[in-house]
Amino acid sequence: MPLDTGAFDDGTRRGDFDSVKRPRLSLDPALDIGSALRAAREGLGLSLEEISETTRVRIRHLEAIEQTRFDQLPSRPFTIGYVRAYAKALGLDADATASRFRTEHPSPDDDELRTPVGVRHEPKGGHRGLILTVAGAALIAVVGWNVAQHVMAAPAPNRAAVAPSHAVALAQANTTSGGPYSLQAPLPAPPEATIPQAYVTPVVGADGSSNATQAVKPATPPPATPFVAQGAIYGKASGASPLIIQAKKSISLEVRGPGGVVYFARQLAAGEAYRVPALPGLTAEVSNPQSAELYESGVSRGPFTQAQTPLKTVG
Repeated sequence: MPLDTGAFDDGTRRGDFDSVKRPRLSLDPALDIGSALRAAREGLGLSLEEISETTRVRIRHLEAIEQTRFDQLPSRPFTIGYVRAYAKALGLDADATASRFRTEHPSPDDDELRTPVGVRHEPKGGHRGLILTVAGAALIAVVGWNVAQHVMAAPAPNRAAVAPSHAVALAQANTTSGGPYSLQAPLPAPPEATIPQAYVTPVVGADGSSNATQAVKPATPPPATPFVAQGAIYGKASGASPLIIQAKKSISLEVRGPGGVVYFARQLAAGEAYRVPALPGLTAEVSNPQSAELYESGVSRGPFTQAQTPLKTVG
């Protein structure tokens, strides 16, 4: 059965082959993660068909995990979910198995994350650049000091010599204008300095008339956006919560429960949606939060604000 039509079991309701308690196993540290899972499965006498029936993971995906052909699997969150489900079906520690998978097969971005930020491994050069910088700074300082000394040593202007020239200029101006200077009328105040008109409080008369020239209407809140199906809707309608997650653009969506149990994992195309089951402690993880919109009781609550978001489905 395809992964997107069911939920990974949490180990409490497996098939008949899980009804008998099995001893706690551990993966062989000498083997890679895929070979160690295959060895543990064969040691329990289980087939890939039985593991696929329990985990709801296709057999070809389980074979790709055992043969470490991870390029034939969906995106990395899906692959980690498959590994966790496989480990649970064998009675292994799912968290430890997923951690070992991440260690043996890190994502392409892990190297960049491990590299210290700001560290550049470059060969050491000579001190020629530093010497030129220091010499240039010293030259600028010497030139600035000489200019400051020259300005400070310049003589102050002679006030006695300036006064007669100013008097001559005033006399010439009076002669050409025909008399002494006269002050002009003051300029009007600028527009921003004018006094605004007094505010008149609107008053409604007995006949219902108002002295207000314009009535201010209260702001009306925008209408709520209803949910409109634009593609396939995954998840059963029976037992579903009021929450629906719809993809505005193509995204990968994974819904997990307590203990990392994966209930839904799929690449949603634009317009496709998923009904969230009415189960406690669910968490949704999306590849692009702005492209995933959450609806509650058929009304939009807006796009996701972060990659991992807890979902309140009951209570």
